[in-house]
Amino acid sequence: MGGVSKTDKLDHLLDAERAVIGSMLVDPDVVRPLLSQVRDADFYNPANRLIFQAARALFRAGITPDAMTIRDKIGPDYSQYMADLVEITPTAANWEAYANAMRSQATVRRIHEFAESLAEAQTLDECRPVCAKLSREISEGISVETWTMAQMTEDFCRAQDPAAPAPQYIDYGLDFLRGRTYTQPGDVVIIGGYPSDGKTALSLQMAYRMAKDHKVGFFSLETDRAKIRDRLMAAVVQIDFDRIKNRTLTEDDWKAFAERSADMAGHGLTVVEASGMTATTIQSVSQAYGFDVIFLDYIQLVAPEIDQRAPRSEQMASVSRQLHTFAQRSGTLVVELAQLSRPDKSAGWREPVMSDLKESGQFEQDADMIFMVYRPNPNPKNDKTAGNARPVLDQNKHRILKIAKNKEGPRGAWYMAFDGPRQTFSLLVNPDGSSTMRKFYDAGKAAKQRPRQVSFWGDGSDWTEAPDSTETPWDKEKKA
Repeated sequence: MGGVSKTDKLDHLLDAERAVIGSMLVDPDVVRPLLSQVRDADFYNPANRLIFQAARALFRAGITPDAMTIRDKIGPDYSQYMADLVEITPTAANWEAYANAMRSQATVRRIHEFAESLAEAQTLDECRPVCAKLSREISEGISVETWTMAQMTEDFCRAQDPAAPAPQYIDYGLDFLRGRTYTQPGDVVIIGGYPSDGKTALSLQMAYRMAKDHKVGFFSLETDRAKIRDRLMAAVVQIDFDRIKNRTLTEDDWKAFAERSADMAGHGLTVVEASGMTATTIQSVSQAYGFDVIFLDYIQLVAPEIDQRAPRSEQMASVSRQLHTFAQRSGTLVVELAQLSRPDKSAGWREPVMSDLKESGQFEQDADMIFMVYRPNPNPKNDKTAGNARPVLDQNKHRILKIAKNKEGPRGAWYMAFDGPRQTFSLLVNPDGSSTMRKFYDAGKAAKQRPRQVSFWGDGSDWTEAPDSTETPWDKEKKA
């Protein structure tokens, strides 16, 4: 049987290289943007690489890199070759497509080289550095986007045109966050909390909502996928978590599951068992699956790739910077769950702050937005930070969600109800204070007291005490 020879394959792979160099020779104005798109290592043919290097040197020296100046720099031996390239290049207008094809081919070529090195490796230690380079080759690309002031002005006018498509911000599935957060692909978001305060449950709730419109990867570095699955089912189907773990689902549970199963299957959420993964591996997996959003549970468990003898703070700073760069370059929203340093119990309860993010201040610097989820003060009468006593909240049933950092929106804090059996968070009061909170004091005490208004974190909105109810504020609003 006939086939394509190795020479023919190589000649085909060099077509993109020839087109890139030919575009430079046909139109010297291509050189400027091309320099930000390709690099020396992308060229396989030595002659093409030499011409590219000469054009780059001339451009940096302020000399127009046309066919004449390039030939003078590299010598007359390449005159005929360059003339042939000009002749076979139909137009320089498609130089970006040629450059993309060349980079893609160069990446495949390097992957083949890494594969050969892996095949020759005799020990696991010999494989590790090659695998790291392979992952980095797949996940990283060279692309520099620039905007002049004139381009920004023109683009701003187009973006503000009422007829233009409205910007799409990430929906966290919590109504009160809409209009307060303007998270977009390429941002880094942190959800900080103490152990067992609900970071994973809250992030799964957010991830599931995001997966309605985006491809979401949930990288679990601590919890196995079966446990993540059970938490999701409890939250989405609203099945008691204990009945799931004990396999005692009722007929109503199965009915609820059947009603939601088709909708659940349509959500683009993928759970990745990521124990021991490095930031490079996470990037590679994310791009291989085409995730728009990734959650990392949690960031301090990502394996650092720098010297293990370096201080822990430096190791985590390296992880943070690498993921921040990945988010910006790939346009991926990166949501990092982060542990907080445990407070000094002898000092009593205090509200966590950004500096409590464990092991590195780099997390705080790299984040575009930081959420804090934590248990309320068990003794609010002793807390004077809001100007008056806060309500008595149950540390098991309630949480406070705070936006501690928000580069493009307001900060704030909200009281949350946490339904542990159903792994669900819900708001206790609307942001405008119009909804009625469920009662926090026992029935006997509440019956003796007249409902009163209490300042909600000193921001001007109020909540009102009311008798116990099995209805959530959302149920009441739907009825209204």
